[in-house]
Amino acid sequence: MPAIAFIGVGELACSLAAAMTATGAGDVRGYSRPRSDLTVARTQREQAAAAGIALCASLHEAVRDATVVIAAVPAGAALEVATAAAPLLAHDAIYVDTAPLAPADKLAAARTVAGGGGQFVDAAVLGTVATEGARVPLLCAGPGAQAWSELAVALGLDVTVLPGPPGQAARVKLLRSVYMKGRDALVMEMLLAARAHGIERTVVESIQGAGERVPFPQLADRIVCALAVHAGRRADELAMSAELLRSSGEEPIVSEAAAELLRWIAELGLREHFGGQRPQDPQVVLLAIDALLARRADSS
Repeated sequence: MPAIAFIGVGELACSLAAAMTATGAGDVRGYSRPRSDLTVARTQREQAAAAGIALCASLHEAVRDATVVIAAVPAGAALEVATAAAPLLAHDAIYVDTAPLAPADKLAAARTVAGGGGQFVDAAVLGTVATEGARVPLLCAGPGAQAWSELAVALGLDVTVLPGPPGQAARVKLLRSVYMKGRDALVMEMLLAARAHGIERTVVESIQGAGERVPFPQLADRIVCALAVHAGRRADELAMSAELLRSSGEEPIVSEAAAELLRWIAELGLREHFGGQRPQDPQVVLLAIDALLARRADSS
């Protein structure tokens, strides 16, 4: 079995390592920067040991002769870690970068790793480790993606290879986050305001209609087609929601931004373009937006 090294031994690393050791990976190591908080350091050691990770005293000790190096560090540290690890990598070692970096930064990290003789993998974590554990989907791109996928699947992980250069998986992750993380912010804004009115459970329980139970691709298609004719009305409603939030002392940051976006869609003239009739094909709507924007640019 391949030697596997983790840089960073947080929740993601421990979840993946536990699955790997359960399916036969015998040499699983890890390195994490020293912690000044002794309680945090002790907890980290205990979690790593429970996941089957042998902690190393240095980055060099962890990554030397490792077949796979998985950098499970925050985005702010990813480029620095790639730069430090690259010259220590074994020839053709697979370097898996799980940080949600911008595509250009993934390319920069890939060049650094390639300079050290490694095979770079741009890995996007498309789920929540806390609930899905090692079965969290990993979307991967880059020169080492196929080799990593073959190893990872054999070790019990859920890996999909996306054709394209490093940065393609990150691009999917970041665009997906417009909805996933934007949704989180919107839910919190709604709940804080509803709590100020003393009706948070009533509001939450009211959101369980048919529209909330359809697969997301179907929901996205439905939204696009509806906004082609109803964006203006929905902008007005959301603007009134923002006023209600402000009247109760809450700052409607997300609501006002969303109302502004819906107003922008309405002012493109989609409703007039479709004669007030709701289209059935979301691609037709998106093409119409492109055409209306081009027309606006030509006339300016």
